[in-house]
Amino acid sequence: MPQIITVTNQKGGVGKTALAVHIAAYASMAAKKKTLLVDMDGQRNATFITTGEPNGRGKSVLELWDGDTSLEFQDTRFGDLKILPGHQHVHLVEKQGLKAGQEAMSRLLNIDFDVVVIDTPPAAGVQQLAPLYLGGLLVAPVEPDLLALQGLTSLLKVWREIASQVDLGLSLVINKRVLNSTNQQMVVDAITESGFGQHVLPVHLTNRLIVSNALKQGMPVWKLDPKDAAAAKWAMACKMILETDRVPTEETVKEG
Repeated sequence: MPQIITVTNQKGGVGKTALAVHIAAYASMAAKKKTLLVDMDGQRNATFITTGEPNGRGKSVLELWDGDTSLEFQDTRFGDLKILPGHQHVHLVEKQGLKAGQEAMSRLLNIDFDVVVIDTPPAAGVQQLAPLYLGGLLVAPVEPDLLALQGLTSLLKVWREIASQVDLGLSLVINKRVLNSTNQQMVVDAITESGFGQHVLPVHLTNRLIVSNALKQGMPVWKLDPKDAAAAKWAMACKMILETDRVPTEETVKEG
């Protein structure tokens, strides 16, 4: 059974797809694990970043809902990393309900991969929630501002509920950090001092142009410039996420 890592947040623009792609790239290229990236977001940004094609080729995530159809995975520009491409009409699965979504996602538990990283849309619904019922690890990038904090509060309620039913760990990743911002520091302090502080990754990711430049060129940031300090932090964050204990304790769930 593969290690499942679902990257999500209920607020857009927090760097969700960039983080998902980097985790998958690190697992495949650095950790040498057989890795699959699943693009559940109808915007298909992960598909475009990793393949250079806006729509992917061949079959897509919609095939997960068709048990009679075999799954086909596409090559990427990121070494041996494979992707199950997104689809512009994936939102139609919302009409089939959460139970159907859980059954569709369960097919990912029986594929021949070591790691499966799932990029989800920010809107709460089947596309976001069904992958979480696979268990594993929920990774939430958090931009330290007040609006992002509101979205995080909503997501943590979802995590509490699902983690009471399946083994779902939690990792909160501070992203787009501006180190000299007093307001951001106040938000970071509020998160780390909350009941969820133990889930905050100790490595914070800063808002750097090098990250988007690397993705535009079809590579993780540490490949673009291995000597850059920000690149090293991204690599360390991905390594720590892959090594995070993915099974929450009973005390962890209660503290949420």
